[in-house]
Formats: sequence, structure tokens, C-alpha cells
Amino acid sequence: MKPMKLLKTIAMMMVLSSCAKKEMPDVPPTFNDPNWTRIEIADGKEAHAIYGNIDDTLMVSTLTEIYQTTNKGKTWQRTKVNHQPIYGFLSVKDTVFALQANSLKNKDNQLLATFSQFFTLDKGFTWKRCTQYNVSEERSQEFATIALDNQVKIKLKENLEPINGNPDHNYILKRDIEIFEHGFSKILPVPFDNQITNLHVDEMGRLYVSATQSIHDKKTGKSVSSEKNQPAIIYISKKNVKELIN
Repeated sequence: MKPMKLLKTIAMMMVLSSCAKKEMPDVPPTFNDPNWTRIEIADGKEAHAIYGNIDDTLMVSTLTEIYQTTNKGKTWQRTKVNHQPIYGFLSVKDTVFALQANSLKNKDNQLLATFSQFFTLDKGFTWKRCTQYNVSEERSQEFATIALDNQVKIKLKENLEPINGNPDHNYILKRDIEIFEHGFSKILPVPFDNQITNLHVDEMGRLYVSATQSIHDKKTGKSVSSEKNQPAIIYISKKNVKELIN
């Protein structure tokens, strides 16, 4: 092959390779929304329970670990390995319990986060085992449920689709954030289609939405793709959640 023809062939291959890379980006487009901020824990795969606030100390459970940030999510410190998600952080005075199960329901058929082997006295910097200090492991709270006041409650709504028509075996479709106010309910619109796993509100009234890298179709609610870098994702409302509701 002549040198000039060879150079043209190489140039064409480079162009085709560049186009192929552009068609399959490794990272999603930058998230930019006037009402929401997005932060990530690299390779966390899923975000679950959250405690604290982004301006001070924020504690987040991922698929298998607990992380903490004190600089608004710029860096994260792993403080505990769980080998499973934490489904709720229960605050009792100056103690925070990590709730490890969510299989029980109360008399109102509300799913609960229950049972704690570990607690922290310093917002998650260090963890202690309950049995070593004769502290009860029997703890519980409503799962992914926030009572803003006597009139407004926020809950994670589970959308299910029976497998082969069997109501006892279901696919979990994209979850919604459901607002209950004055005896009525509505779905809170959000500018993202990630699967939602948990909810939290800080003392300033900002809503934290825990999410996974799984992306769901807006019409069917079924998973259609996943973000390639597999982060644990947290969306935070920039305003008090009451402003988003109204």
C-alpha cells in the first residue's frame, strides 16, 4: 500500500473510532436543574439511608458500606463496611442506630426499617456494637417515610407488576415520591429517572433522595439502562421541600 493511501486509511479509522466513542459515553450528561443538586459516591452502586445535612456532616449508606462527607460531597470517607445496605438511620438523642432490615410491617401495613447491631455517637465517624454496651438491638421506624408536620407526610411509593400474573411475585418498577396532605395524595415530580431507594429531610427542610444507577422508562417504569460508572447517587432539593410540593 502506498504511503499516502495508508495515511488516509489510518485517518479514517481514527475518525470512525472517535465517532464510536461519542455514541457510547462513559459518563452521563452533567446534571443541571434549578431545584435539585446531584452528588455521587464513586462505585457505591446504590445509595440507601441518609443522615445529617450537606452543609455539615452527611452520612450515607451504599450497597455494602457507610460513607461520610464533611465538605459537601467533594470527598467521602468510608467509616464502616456492612456487606449490605442500611435501610434507616434512627436518631435517639445523641445516638444514631443503623437499621439493617426492612422486612416487617406494622398494623397499618407500613414497611419498617428494623434491628440495629451498631450505633454511633459522633455522626458516623466511629461505630460501636450494641451488645458490647448492653444496648438493645430492637429498634424500628417507618421505612422511607417523613412526617413534615401533622398535615404533611412524604413516603416512598412502591410500584409493582405481577410476574406471570402472580400477585405474590412482582417486578419492582420505578418508585415514586408520594405526598400526603390534608387527606389527599399526589406524586412529587422529579427531574431524574433513577430508581429511588430512600428519603431523608434535614433540619432546613431539604429533601434528600437516595438513588441507584438504574434508569427507568418514564412511561412503563421498567429499567431500560444503567449509568456506566456505577455511582451511589443522592439528589438534594435546593429549596425547602414544602416549596416543591406547593
